[in-house]
Amino acid sequence: MSTAEIADNKWEVQSSKPPIATAGGLLQLLMFGGFTLLFGYLTVMSVIGAVSPKPEENRIEKQFSTKNKAASAPAEAPATPEKAP
Repeated sequence: MSTAEIADNKWEVQSSKPPIATAGGLLQLLMFGGFTLLFGYLTVMSVIGAVSPKPEENRIEKQFSTKNKAASAPAEAPATPEKAP
C-alpha cells in the first residue's frame, strides 16, 4: 500500500464515525431522540385512542340525535299581546 492509500483509508474511517464528542454531534443526537420520542408518543396515544371504549355521553350518535331532536321540535307560537279594553 502506498502512503496516499493509507491516508485515504484513515480519512474514510474517521469520516464514518459519528461526531458524538462535539456540541453539534450531541445536539444532533438529542434532536433525533426528541423526534423519536415524539413519534412514539403520537403512535402510542393514537392506538390507545382507537381501541379504548368511549364514554356514553361523548358518543357522536348521541350528540347528533340531541341536535336533531332540538331542530325537529315544533317552534312555540309567538306570544300575542292582550288588547286593552
